[in-house]
Amino acid sequence: MKQRVQMLNGVKYYSIRVAIILRKFVGRSVFQKGARIVAWLSYILLRQRRKILTENLRHIAQGESRLVRETFINFGLAFADFLAIPSMNSKEICRMVKVHGLPNLDRALSAGKGVIFVGAHLGNPNLEACYIAGLGYKVVGVAESLGPEERFFNLYSKLRGKTGMEIVRLEDKRVGMKAVEALRRNKVLVLLGDRDITENGVRVNFLGQESLLPKGPALLSLKTGAPIVTTFFVRDNGKYTAIIESPIEFKRNNGLEKDIQDLTQLIANRLERNILTYPTQWYVFQMDWKEQTNDYENLFEKTS
Repeated sequence: MKQRVQMLNGVKYYSIRVAIILRKFVGRSVFQKGARIVAWLSYILLRQRRKILTENLRHIAQGESRLVRETFINFGLAFADFLAIPSMNSKEICRMVKVHGLPNLDRALSAGKGVIFVGAHLGNPNLEACYIAGLGYKVVGVAESLGPEERFFNLYSKLRGKTGMEIVRLEDKRVGMKAVEALRRNKVLVLLGDRDITENGVRVNFLGQESLLPKGPALLSLKTGAPIVTTFFVRDNGKYTAIIESPIEFKRNNGLEKDIQDLTQLIANRLERNILTYPTQWYVFQMDWKEQTNDYENLFEKTS
């Protein structure tokens, strides 16, 4: 079994390398057509992934499991654009994007304490970080290296670095210190807040149930004074819309642990609202759905 997984990962890795090279010789429209075909095949062949996305959509799209195929296609198209980074310069990436709320980022940075950019596995967060770096902002991202294997981590880090983005390993023992140092230098620290990898998160209400979400964004903000700005980068008629929301206003008063939970809940509320707005662009394959305790109607009213 282990040998089979290694073989499949090898095929996946070299297929990605070949795709990156091919993109240098074909335009975006052709590459996207190829990505759409691969996404269709993945929808047919990857039964476990299809099952997970079906369950996700059952909870966040009022049972619209028919949207699973659309989610596969959206993921394939987003990933194709991420692989195209070596074939594009910053100006080309910027032409693909319509941005809302960029002044919110500038306002948050004006305090000189850095900004904690918190997003979700929604749309194309990898491309957004590269887009922000391409605009001239100093961007530092924290990325998992154990899950995707070392060679995938190195490849993806190289792609992200093409526009000047720095990458810190989540598993680095000094990741906290490096994150604090980035904020002290008034950089944009990019984190994803909809999945707790370390299993050391905080319990909040998220998508209709009690879930563990990472405490890092809230803890860093409370310790450094850096504002939290929630942000999303979603596909929109073949291009992208970057949504940069206003900094979260929070007054600490209940002790560190309770403040972390309360601030994480505010983050969760913003993530939830956007996930419910764009359910077929949310790509989380590790969600542990429990029996719902909240009223579905109350959950979906948040998007109205």
